[in-house]
Amino acid sequence: MLVQQHAPKLYRLASGIVGVTDAQDITQDTFTAAWRKLPTLRDPERFPQWITRICVNRCRTHLHANRSAPISLEAGGAEEMPARGDFRDAIDARAVIGPAFRGLSADHRSVLALHYGLGLSIRDTADAMDVRVGTAKSRLNAALRIMRVALGPLPTATTVVDEQAVSQ
Repeated sequence: MLVQQHAPKLYRLASGIVGVTDAQDITQDTFTAAWRKLPTLRDPERFPQWITRICVNRCRTHLHANRSAPISLEAGGAEEMPARGDFRDAIDARAVIGPAFRGLSADHRSVLALHYGLGLSIRDTADAMDVRVGTAKSRLNAALRIMRVALGPLPTATTVVDEQAVSQ
C-alpha cells in the first residue's frame, strides 16, 4: 500500500532530477533503502518526508556517480500533457531548457524538482533535502540565476512581433 501511494510522486521526483531513463531504478532503490532503514524511522507520521529525502539522496548519489550522463526532462506522463495548446511548444521548451538543466549541480536540480516539479513549499523542500530553509532558498535562487544566465534573455513581445513580420 505504501508503494502504491508514494511511487508516482517519487518517480516524478526522480525523473525531474536524474531523468526518465534512470528514474525507475532510483524509485525502486528508494523503496529498497526505505525497507532496510524502516527501523530507524522515529516518527511514522513523517514517512512521506522521510522517503522523499531518501529519494533525493539516491538521486544526488546517482548524479555524482554519473556526472556526464545526459538526462531527459520528460518527468511526466501522458496524463500531464497540456489540456490545450500545441504539444510542440513543450518539446521546444525541453530542447531549450535541457542543456541548461544538465549544467546544474545535483543540489540545484533537486531543489528545482522538489519546489517546482512536485510543488512543495520551500519549507517542505528544505525538509526533503535535509537542509535549513535559508539554504533551500539560496539554492533555489542560485539555480534560477544559473538557468536565467544559461537561457539568456527571454524574447520580448516586440521581438516576437518583429520575428513574425520577418517570416511573412
